[in-house]
Amino acid sequence: MIALVLVPACSPGRDHEQLGDRRYAEHAYVDALAEYRLAMRQGNPTAELRAKLGEAALRAGALNDAVAAYRDLAASDPAGADLAADGLTLAASLAMAARDMSALEAAVLALNDIAPRRPVGVYAVALGASATGLTNRPMEMDVLLEGAAATANPATADSFLVAYGQDNASLGRCDVASRVFEGVLRRSPLPGLARAAEGGLARCVVEDGRLALSAGALRDAEARFQQAIAIGQPDSVVRVAWLLTGDARWAGGDTAGALVAYRHAVAGANGADPSAARAEVQIQRLLGQDTTAAPPDSGTTP
Repeated sequence: MIALVLVPACSPGRDHEQLGDRRYAEHAYVDALAEYRLAMRQGNPTAELRAKLGEAALRAGALNDAVAAYRDLAASDPAGADLAADGLTLAASLAMAARDMSALEAAVLALNDIAPRRPVGVYAVALGASATGLTNRPMEMDVLLEGAAATANPATADSFLVAYGQDNASLGRCDVASRVFEGVLRRSPLPGLARAAEGGLARCVVEDGRLALSAGALRDAEARFQQAIAIGQPDSVVRVAWLLTGDARWAGGDTAGALVAYRHAVAGANGADPSAARAEVQIQRLLGQDTTAAPPDSGTTP
């Protein structure tokens, strides 16, 4: 376990913190956790108290609480990021042993945010069961993750993880998929793996934008489409992003901007491209008699 230094507390919650220290020293970890929680509520918690809370939660088996404490520690005190990452790694290992899928996924996502350059094997092993509630996950996904965990070759592990991200995306779990793709990209993978991860991330970003567009959040939608366009590939996804950018601008009354976006969607396309074909229809509407009509919902998929 992570070394826990017990010193007299100086925060407004010092009485509960000191009681927590005593209970911890007595190995009464559940009681210690309760005392540290009370100390946290009394205002201005220190980084030390957050670390104590995480350690007590680990020892008490309250793994989701441990993850939250270590994430909070890293957010409140950048100097504590390494300690937080150590705690999260341990939380992930304990969650795997206990088959606590909720805590495992939370630990993995927190690690990916706080310490993305930690060894690939740590992420791969932790991701092995991170699909919380995903009862229809194909067996092949478990094989991919076991392969990632078993290999010492970073490129091979990343190839498994990219495939895992793609499978999650195909099942509509773009939240998990995007984090996997982003984690792989932060590790500067081989060019082929980078392209695959970028393509998967672009598709998920477009899907997020499409949901925002459907909800009428036009600025958020366009921001997501522009993010996909900036990724720059694959071409089919970039065209969808331009097409939907046109729809978002038209819906917001910017017909000139919509026309520019639709022309980007058409540029260089072959005759069989469905996004370009729909963009051509929209251009004709804008240049014809139907310029005041709102654009129809897009059924185009990347």
